[in-house]
Amino acid sequence: MRGRRHSLRGRIVLTIIGSVIATSAIFGLAAFAIAYTTEDRLFRERLSQEVAFQTAAWRRSGALTTPNNPTVTIYRGQQHLPPEIQKELLENPQQSEFYGQQGRHYHIQRFDLNEGISGAGRAPAIAVIEVSGDLLVRPYRNSFIVLLAGLSLMIATVMAAFGWWLVNRAMQPLSALARDVAGAGSEIPILNAKDYPTNEIGTLAEVLEQAFARISGFVQRERAFTRDASHELRTPLAVISGAAEVIALNRDLPSGVAEPLRRIETATTDMVLALDQLLALARENHRFCKERVRLRPLIDKAVSWSRARHPGSLIEVFTEVDINAAVLAHPTSLQLVLNNLIGNSFQHVGAGQLLIRYVNGSLSISDDGPGFEPGTDPFAPFAKGIGSSGSGLGLDISRRLCNAAGIGLFLDEAEGSRKGVHLRLEFCGL
Repeated sequence: MRGRRHSLRGRIVLTIIGSVIATSAIFGLAAFAIAYTTEDRLFRERLSQEVAFQTAAWRRSGALTTPNNPTVTIYRGQQHLPPEIQKELLENPQQSEFYGQQGRHYHIQRFDLNEGISGAGRAPAIAVIEVSGDLLVRPYRNSFIVLLAGLSLMIATVMAAFGWWLVNRAMQPLSALARDVAGAGSEIPILNAKDYPTNEIGTLAEVLEQAFARISGFVQRERAFTRDASHELRTPLAVISGAAEVIALNRDLPSGVAEPLRRIETATTDMVLALDQLLALARENHRFCKERVRLRPLIDKAVSWSRARHPGSLIEVFTEVDINAAVLAHPTSLQLVLNNLIGNSFQHVGAGQLLIRYVNGSLSISDDGPGFEPGTDPFAPFAKGIGSSGSGLGLDISRRLCNAAGIGLFLDEAEGSRKGVHLRLEFCGL
């Protein structure tokens, strides 16, 4: 079952739109990251400058001075910090950025006033800068997001329109090639590579033109062979068969002629069967028109034909098929398959038994002949049974004929001491 068809144009345009949106999202996130980083770096530089200013004043006078930056406050201990900073600092001692109430925003920097003074004890201090009035990114964050989303949508729309135009222009020759190939239906398309541009599509059209030309020539030769074989081979085979029958009616034949004459008749019958099967396979599948046919007359005809073909066979045939049993199949194809399968049993079983049974849409043909070697695929070309003198193509041709006619042909495994060949035909649409 084939999956749902997708438009190549649509997929390319969707890929362009997705690429634009992904690129916009990446650049938007990068812009936000740069803006936030730059803004925080400016605040840290202000704190660093104030820390240096206070450290220099402490070394000169041993006391803190008025901050050089009015937004910076110096605290000598953590217990003197604003409550909203103290609480978060206790939970996260390494935190340096804090959000306060009513939109306030803080950055802090810890430092030691006596750092670098030998023999002096530590004099810890904390510089706090309140930057809520200096924020440029955070207050307009939602506006930036809306702006970036709008720009992304606008760019994606423009690129989608441009992509659709570009794809239509690029895909037009390919679409024309697809229409030319699909429009031929069951016939072989006729292409002219000169009608397509001299690019990859033109190269593809040229290759397809050559391939279709070769296929067309092959089909014409195959049809001619099928037509000629059907007429030119049947006629001499009929002549040989008729001449053999006329000769066999002569009672004055030497004793050594009867057996070669019988072999001529058998070989002629085999050639007629093989020709009918191969010609049936050469036809198109839609010509295998199914109809409701009764099984028993076809089976009886195949058994009678096999007895005439192998008069020396001592096989016993047991047919357990109801006289009214019917299946949906192509009569000629089914008759050919039955002739081959039942004829194989007559040829190879000898004095054994052949059981033909039909149950619930399944026709089984079982014999107790020598069968096949273990591990052998009987449906493989040239696969022969034990002691077989045939070509090994019978079951392979029968399966191909069954596949073309919509019939399942299977080999059932032997059970216990059971021997022989056990084939099963499955019919659909009873």
